[in-house]
Amino acid sequence: MKSYKYIISICILVSTLSCATDDAIPISGETNFSFGEPTLEKDYMLFTRSGSSSSGFITGFDEFPEGTLDIPSLPTTLAFPAISGGVSFRSYVVNQQKLLSGPGYQRVFLSKEKVPVTRDDKDIIQTFGGGSAVAFLNEEKGYYIDFNTLNIQVFNPTTFERISEINMSQAFSIPNNASNQYNDFYIRGNRLYACFYTGFSFPPFLYQSDVGSIVAVIDTDTDTFIKNIFKEGTKYPGQPFLRFNNNIVDEEGNLYLSTQGGLSLESGTPTPAKILKIPADSDDFDPDYEFIPQNQITESSATTIVNSGFLYVGNGIAYTNVLMEEPVTPNDLVNKPLMRWAKLDLNNQTAQLVQGIPRNVGLTSGMAYNYRGKVQLNVYNPDEGISAIYETDPSTNTAELVTNVITGGIIYGFYEIEEN
Repeated sequence: MKSYKYIISICILVSTLSCATDDAIPISGETNFSFGEPTLEKDYMLFTRSGSSSSGFITGFDEFPEGTLDIPSLPTTLAFPAISGGVSFRSYVVNQQKLLSGPGYQRVFLSKEKVPVTRDDKDIIQTFGGGSAVAFLNEEKGYYIDFNTLNIQVFNPTTFERISEINMSQAFSIPNNASNQYNDFYIRGNRLYACFYTGFSFPPFLYQSDVGSIVAVIDTDTDTFIKNIFKEGTKYPGQPFLRFNNNIVDEEGNLYLSTQGGLSLESGTPTPAKILKIPADSDDFDPDYEFIPQNQITESSATTIVNSGFLYVGNGIAYTNVLMEEPVTPNDLVNKPLMRWAKLDLNNQTAQLVQGIPRNVGLTSGMAYNYRGKVQLNVYNPDEGISAIYETDPSTNTAELVTNVITGGIIYGFYEIEEN
C-alpha cells in the first residue's frame, strides 16, 4: 500500500482541479410550485463548479442547451458558494449540501423565467454530519443519508421535510474502521439498496473490507432492514464523488452496480473495478456475473482497473469511463485526463471505446445522462481546456460535441426536469 499520507492527498485534490469562479450571493424568490400530473414540457439545469473551491453556478434553460456557453454572462445564471451537484426529481434538483455552505440538502426550482429559485425556509433538510445521497421512491417518500448516524433518513419529497428514520442497528459494520457509513442509494421496486462505505478515511479511497463490497437491503413498504449482501474480491459498490441518479436497472429488472476498483493504487495486484449484477428475482449478487469492462479495451495500457460513472440506457447497453493509462501517482486520478468513455454490452460482457470523445478526468466528471432519446457524456479535460457534453446515439459508437462551457467552471451536474 502507498503511504497513508500520500493517498490522502488525492482526497484533498479532488476539488482543486482548475477554473475559478467568483462567490456571489444568490437571489432567493417566492414562487408557487405544483406537484400535479407530470408535464411533458421539460426544462434543464446545469451545475458548474470551480476547480479550486466549491463555489460555482446554477443555470436554467427552457430547452436543451447547445453550443458555446459563457455561464457567468447568461441571464438565468446564479452564483453560489457551495455547489456539490445532486439528483433531480420532478421539477427540482437537490444540491447535496446547503448552497450557502454547511451540511444539509437543498432543492432548487426554476422560475417561469428559468432563473434558479431557492427558499431557505422550505427547501432545506438539515443534517448534523453532512450527507452524500438522496433517492426517491415516489412523491410521498424519499431517503437520504446523514453521516451523523447509520440510520437511514426518510423524508417527504413534496414538502421536503424529514418524517422518520430506518433503524440500521442490526446491519453490518466494521467497528475498528475509522469510517462506517452509507454513501449511495439505489431503488428497485420495493427495495432500497444502500451501498456501505467502510475504511480508514473519507472520501472513499481507502476502502478497507475483508468481506468485499457490502450492500444493505431495505424493504420500502415497511422501511425495515432485511439483510446485508456481500461480494468478495471487490471494493465499494458505488461511485465516489459523483452525485447523480442514473438508471442502473434493465428492462427485466436486473440491477447493476459498478464497484470502485483500485483507486488507492495498492501494492501488488490492485482490486479491479467490476460491474456486478443483482438479478430481478433476487436480493443477492449473481455469483456468476463479474464483468470487467477495462479488460475488453485493448487500447488501454493501465494495469490498475477503475470504472467511473455508470448509466444503463436499454437493450443491454450501458456506459462507463475506463482507465487508459497507468497513473504515476494517486493524484493523477483526479488531475489528469487518463480515462475514456466506453460503451458496454452487459449481456455479452463486451466493451468498446466511444469514438469522437477526448480523454476525461472521469473521477471528477464521469457523469452520463439519457435525455431526448440520446446519451449525454460529460467530459472534463484540463489539458485541452474542455468542460463539455458530448452526445451519442446508443445505436452507434460515435459521439459529437453538443455543449461546450468556455467560462464558469467544470460541469458538475446536468438535469432534465419538469417545467413548472
